[in-house]
Amino acid sequence: MNTSADHVLFAGAWDDGPGYPRARSLRQGLEAAGLQVRECREPGLGRGKQALLRAPWRLPACWWRQQRQHRRLQQRLGAAVAEQRPRCIVVPYPGHAVVQGLRAATDVPIVLDLFLSAYDTVVEDRELVRPGSLLAAWLQRLDARACAAADLVLLDTPANAAYVAALTGLPAERFAWLPVGDPDAEATVTPPAPSRDGRLRLLFFGTGVPLHGLAVLIEAVAWVPAVELTLVGGTPPDRARAVELLGDRLRLEPEFVDRARLQQLLHDAQLVAGVFGGSGKAQRVVPFKVVHALAAGRPVVTADTPALAGWLDGCGAVATVPAADAAALAAALRALAAAPDSLAAAAAAARPAFDRHFAVPCLARRWRELLARLQPAAEAA
Repeated sequence: MNTSADHVLFAGAWDDGPGYPRARSLRQGLEAAGLQVRECREPGLGRGKQALLRAPWRLPACWWRQQRQHRRLQQRLGAAVAEQRPRCIVVPYPGHAVVQGLRAATDVPIVLDLFLSAYDTVVEDRELVRPGSLLAAWLQRLDARACAAADLVLLDTPANAAYVAALTGLPAERFAWLPVGDPDAEATVTPPAPSRDGRLRLLFFGTGVPLHGLAVLIEAVAWVPAVELTLVGGTPPDRARAVELLGDRLRLEPEFVDRARLQQLLHDAQLVAGVFGGSGKAQRVVPFKVVHALAAGRPVVTADTPALAGWLDGCGAVATVPAADAAALAAALRALAAAPDSLAAAAAAARPAFDRHFAVPCLARRWRELLARLQPAAEAA
């Protein structure tokens, strides 16, 4: 068996392509850190996960159906490690259901990108399952067993890492953070064009899950005639509400657009809406939409949260408001619409903020720290 300290092996059933930037972001950071990345992959669920979240009682049955796929993955992993032993195995999100089988198949150190807690998503954020129920307990065990099978577990922020450590009851040293990135960030950005008709061009994109607080945003925009909203995604009730309240100030896009169309919409926007929900999850994450906006050189208005403040407080590109407060958001939008010079200054600060915290060199530096932390486990193996 050959051994190589300059490569890692991605193993799992992760999602890729439009709408799933996390795995590619992980890979970009590793390659920028000087490591080669090999793959051992089975197909992921893709957008089928959304259907499962709407019917979470199907999760256990889905888990059992995947076992045959996971056995194939274990066999392929054994062959890949026998061919060339990697420095570590990275299990991209979603890896909850596969990481235990991978642990049983090898002694190579495993890094699990948990990214999202199953319990937090289904029980606390989306409130699809009652806390204390059997299904809630099953989801908590799913998180705990997945994390216990890995040598290092990654979340997107320090706050999320601390939350999952407490949720699972595992040692805090097992958890670490790696920020989200934008694997499709353009090399250069252009400033937003001035308002064409006196209205501030605001963009929202996302599925409309509770942490997004889309209903709060729609209500706030309804109170500020100087703002027009371009809406990508959202839930059917929220989309219908936006049509009812905003009239000709609404530009309704499809529920999902590819990255090329999203980039066009970012270019046209003067301001991007972040998240406004009041859930605990909203307090702990820096959403992809915020990172995408900053990468495109667009300022953001979003809820004031500890996770956001940890990286972006004082950067000049982000206006913050209290979570779940439509009146405060409306006041912020009114002020921004009335101050084009301030908005232009915020736009100029956006890409530098992205480059300082979320660009590929930042991910590469963080990966080097994480791999050095993992080295004792690799030497023991």
